[in-house]
Amino acid sequence: MTSYERIINALEGKPTDILPYIDGFNCLEARLSFFGPQVMKAGWEEIALLEAELFQSDWVIIPAPLNIPGGPGIFCDIISEDDTHLLARTFYGGIWYWRKKPYHAKAIYNPVNNLEDWERLSEPDEEKLRKRIRALREPVKKLKDRGYFVTMEGKGAFEATWMLFRGFENTLMDIVLNPERVKKMSERAVNAIIKLGLMVKEECEVDGIWITDDLGAQKAPYFSPQQYRQIFKENHRKMVEAFKKAGLKVTFHSHGNIMPLFQDLVEVGFDSIDPLDSYDGMDFPALKKEFGEAVTLKGGISCTIGQMNKEELKEHIGEVVKIGGDRRFILSGAGGVPPEMTLENFNHYRELIYKARRSEL
Repeated sequence: MTSYERIINALEGKPTDILPYIDGFNCLEARLSFFGPQVMKAGWEEIALLEAELFQSDWVIIPAPLNIPGGPGIFCDIISEDDTHLLARTFYGGIWYWRKKPYHAKAIYNPVNNLEDWERLSEPDEEKLRKRIRALREPVKKLKDRGYFVTMEGKGAFEATWMLFRGFENTLMDIVLNPERVKKMSERAVNAIIKLGLMVKEECEVDGIWITDDLGAQKAPYFSPQQYRQIFKENHRKMVEAFKKAGLKVTFHSHGNIMPLFQDLVEVGFDSIDPLDSYDGMDFPALKKEFGEAVTLKGGISCTIGQMNKEELKEHIGEVVKIGGDRRFILSGAGGVPPEMTLENFNHYRELIYKARRSEL
């Protein structure tokens, strides 16, 4: 069974030969720590291929249409970059800063501060961006020829809004004080992600889109279920319907404790939801019991693996695999391998994953 077939079967509730799996490093700093500076000078496609082969992942993500804060992606313009930092401008004019080590990313300029800013904000130059997409054709074909399931990455109804327009704090305040404005901004942001995502689909052989949209902190979502339904739910549904109509699988990612929102996310129609991290208060056993037949659950491996010893890693992975089962489950890390994990533990981790995928742990 190819990696593509394995993921498709998992998303459709069909049996697989071994447990489907996706993993990687969690940030630029981690890649630099494990790969070294020479490797990091390569193009994204060579790094992605090396990472996929190292982890034996089934799934590869390409940097479009918007993969902030993981990196600027192809639709952002690099303003400045050296060995320590990176500045980039989004297609709506916002400016993001990355510190490479220790890793840190943040928006330092938001293009919408008042109504006048909003009204004069121009839409992205789609044809200019389409030319950049064409540079993805050969790398994507190379990944597809090797049998990988290939997705693009786009932001969801909440993250696209604050990352592209207003910033995180302003958007949270707007949700309380002016929810209709947030809904309008969310619609505009989602429309842009849909347009650009469909352009990627038209030009390349991608299989799906991974919608990343962190909706909460460790204790609870950033907003109530009622606010989610009022402002963001239909925009998520709009994304799902548009991309599925184009023949794409649509998967969803959110860190934080989103237990109160999970039913709504299932109703939206995502093919999978991740990362289900117990560190964030996600009750993986309860989710599997209630939603295991309705949606593919992806993840389970905690973001805290960098602090675990070998025995703790074995116990943790064994428990996750047992809960996930062999249907509608894709094993995945909740953020990947962090830079603080030792090389010895990393090799042990890879061995455990290899065995767990084959029911040998």
